[in-house]
Amino acid sequence: MYEFYLLDIDNTLLNFDAAEIRSFRKLLESYHISYEEELFRHYKKINKNFWNLLEQGKVDKETVLIGRFKELFAYLGLEADPSEAEKRFQNHLSDSDDKMPHAEETLLQLKSEGKKIYSASNGVYNTQIKRLKAAGLFQYFEGMFVSEKIGYEKPDRSFFDHCFENIKDFDKSKTIMVGDSLTSDIQGACNSGIDSCLYTPKGSSTSSKATHTINDLKELLSL
Repeated sequence: MYEFYLLDIDNTLLNFDAAEIRSFRKLLESYHISYEEELFRHYKKINKNFWNLLEQGKVDKETVLIGRFKELFAYLGLEADPSEAEKRFQNHLSDSDDKMPHAEETLLQLKSEGKKIYSASNGVYNTQIKRLKAAGLFQYFEGMFVSEKIGYEKPDRSFFDHCFENIKDFDKSKTIMVGDSLTSDIQGACNSGIDSCLYTPKGSSTSSKATHTINDLKELLSL
């Protein structure tokens, strides 16, 4: 029986895909740029490359957040401040309250069973807190572990060591990391010696490294 749950946020509890596309549209509007699917796909490619470098420890978080818009503006031939664009983008994201299916029901049940729930996210701290509050999920957590505050990113073992050191009465054998990313969530769990659960709502991912694989968050209740 698991007692401690480390839960990823983006595309695990909150629908980041929906929030991202809406925030990107609003950002473009603020620069009087028309939204196009191809442009969004190009941004996604830029963004993914930066986050991959972050997970590999090759760049820092600020480089990711600012660099993605600097590169996008260069592609558009637009003279604009990428730091300002990042602020606007985060403000739009902060207003997002899109939940993944059965997220609240699952958290409520886990909480009622006495489970200790913590976030484990590579996101921006203030944005993640605001989104969880907007979605009505914040009250289910015992604590918030976000890389921006910790100083390390998943899958770095130091991220998880920080979590373990700050969980009261922690027991590694009763802990599970739940998330949708093979490279940060599942690999991070492997690096730190805890069980893991790969959440793949579209049934598109598998991993021999994951202890469990689920397609619906409600399945956490029967692990």
